[in-house]
Amino acid sequence: MAHSMIESVDPAAAKAQVFRLRAQMLGDSPVRHRYTTGKRGTGSGQQVLVLGGTGYIGHALVPELAARGYTPVVLTRKPETSGDFPDAKVVVGDAVKIDDLKRVFDEYDIEAVISLLSSRMPNDVDECRRVDYEAVSNAIELASEHGVKQFVHISDYGVYRPELLPQIFKLQVEGELIGGHHGDINWTIIRPTAYYPYLSINFGDVKNGEPYRIFDHGEYNIVNPIAREDLSEFITNVLFDPQEYGRILPVGGPWVRDNVCTLRSAGEMMFEVLGREPNIVVETMASWDKKIRRMRRMALVYPKMRSVVFYLEAAKYWSVVNHVAPPYGERTLKGFFEKLKDREYPAGSFRQRMKSGTELTPTDV
Repeated sequence: MAHSMIESVDPAAAKAQVFRLRAQMLGDSPVRHRYTTGKRGTGSGQQVLVLGGTGYIGHALVPELAARGYTPVVLTRKPETSGDFPDAKVVVGDAVKIDDLKRVFDEYDIEAVISLLSSRMPNDVDECRRVDYEAVSNAIELASEHGVKQFVHISDYGVYRPELLPQIFKLQVEGELIGGHHGDINWTIIRPTAYYPYLSINFGDVKNGEPYRIFDHGEYNIVNPIAREDLSEFITNVLFDPQEYGRILPVGGPWVRDNVCTLRSAGEMMFEVLGREPNIVVETMASWDKKIRRMRRMALVYPKMRSVVFYLEAAKYWSVVNHVAPPYGERTLKGFFEKLKDREYPAGSFRQRMKSGTELTPTDV
């Protein structure tokens, strides 16, 4: 990044802002921008291409589309995953390969496209460019050429403060959709706040007796994450609705105590669900910044260290940037933790996540 908005963060000012936001979100005053939770609209067999449909969100979205009367078309690199989607048309192919995309549009009567594409290696600039930008741009262009009625781009709420590689490329896609760079096509952009698995990365460690780590007071930011089931319902609601064309829709989960959280309160919630006393270890943000600066210098000599720098910066980003959006749904982060209580949740070590990215995130919860 040529310029970062999170280089210097005032701990006291950030905490005061979080307290104001939380009071607003949990207070009795009416919310000006609130979505109405509930299923809206049904299909009549329209074929909807879901790119990235075999990932975490796709495992909820594809069944939701089928249950609502649409015909999901899922492009997958792994033929063995076809059994996961009995109500979908599963096509073997790779979304980053233009010929595979062309084949889907030529063989199926696609009326809408939903892109969930997101690189599984968010620390790899070339991978992010291929997946988060080039593959999505190719899909938009093909959709426009084939007269597709709507393109739904699942972006990232964090693009309002783009610091991470995927956000930069997703924001570029948004600009091209808005500017009609690939032809005249109806579009809807959805910006989810955060997903439960990413706030649960440490759950397995905490369950196994490890401490929960925070920066300073642990209340630099606040988030209302959204469940994949609720997001899938929200996405399906916007299909073929002219009132949703040309709109950017930020969305998060319900504004209730069990879902509105800081990193500290998320950790405290884990210990509460597990019936344990909180064991929280504090690291100063100043020491973390020193690590980032040291690793940046090392990366100038050893380019492979850039991936380490990314994860250090990403850890800071998710610790200091607010992700608050209008609420939708009823499921909560605490409810998700309850599901994890009696099962293993292997999210991998820090080193493993650097190597494998989001591949380690379980998709069955």
